[in-house]
Amino acid sequence: MSRLSRRSDSAGDDTPLNGTARVDHSITALTRRLRRGDIAVIDILDLDERTASELVACRPSVVINAQESISGRYPNGGPGVLAAASIPLIDHAGADVMNVRDGARIRVDDGAIYRGDDLIATGTLLTDSALAEALVDAKQNMHVQLTAFTANAMDYVERDSALLLDGRGLPVVDIDLEGRHVLVLSGGALYAQQLKDIRTYLRERKPVIIAIGDGADTALEHAYAAQIIVGNVESVSERAMRAAKMVIVHDPTGADAGMTRADALGVSRTTSEAGIASSDLAVLLAHAQGASVIVTVGMETRLLDFLQGAGDHNAGTFLTRLQAGGSLIDARALAQVYRHRYSRWTVIGLLVAGFTALGLAMVATPGGRSWLESAWDTVSAWLGLT
Repeated sequence: MSRLSRRSDSAGDDTPLNGTARVDHSITALTRRLRRGDIAVIDILDLDERTASELVACRPSVVINAQESISGRYPNGGPGVLAAASIPLIDHAGADVMNVRDGARIRVDDGAIYRGDDLIATGTLLTDSALAEALVDAKQNMHVQLTAFTANAMDYVERDSALLLDGRGLPVVDIDLEGRHVLVLSGGALYAQQLKDIRTYLRERKPVIIAIGDGADTALEHAYAAQIIVGNVESVSERAMRAAKMVIVHDPTGADAGMTRADALGVSRTTSEAGIASSDLAVLLAHAQGASVIVTVGMETRLLDFLQGAGDHNAGTFLTRLQAGGSLIDARALAQVYRHRYSRWTVIGLLVAGFTALGLAMVATPGGRSWLESAWDTVSAWLGLT
């Protein structure tokens, strides 16, 4: 690898790396500004695969984390995603690094971070061997995290069982979802490829698209308009907002979530005070409205996915998937099994065209005409026409 000897423990190019710092506690806000070659400064304990993949899509030259990227609670995959993309990770740089002015020019030299000649923070360059060792230790602690996850799930059931089981508290929408296919799309560049992988399905089935926040803009970038937008709409483009038939403003923390902006634009909107993640709210809504198939783009599917991130929300996602049951399918799985469907009339048309072409080819050749005349004489003899 080229700069900072950033992952390998062997000798390499130790040239300090200069770049523009992009600093934000919110990954969603950060990735909107992050450009190729910038230095991403984040504040995340146990960097998960989804967040790391969104960072990789922006191609920063280096990632600096104020907290421990792998604390040892469980074997989270985020650092490995950065390693596979050859993006160096300066780990555990401390809270002061978040005070760096966004857009400032900084220099990273091994684990030291400078602004001009001033040392502003010091972290640890996470090497391949250090990452492998941390993952081994973390795997031994998974049972502790699983126990905590189970407890969170039980708390969620006790608190929100009416919403989960009976749909009480779900917002009312005027769009008929009964018996229809529904696509729930999370925001982020990471999921754009999944949309490309299922474009045949989207073209043929034309599912109702429910976008989570700026997932509405991701859909528009691929020429699909979200009929329903759920979540924080503060950063959603005006074009996407106006293209939607319904906007459900939602933030499980009770924040404004863009309600003021939605009112200013005059779009049709409602609100939800449900204390679950917006993506879970969308799935429960589609399920309660009778959707026959719910395709998810960007939702957790593996045990490790559920263990990563906020326990309450992930427990809610796990139980939501159980409630929706057999109607749920992940876009990655759909891309593997969905095949183009031809209508009956298309097949008949192809057969007619094929036989017509064969007949014309036979008429156009002496041998073909001779065979046709012989076949006609034989059929006429059988039918008593000669």
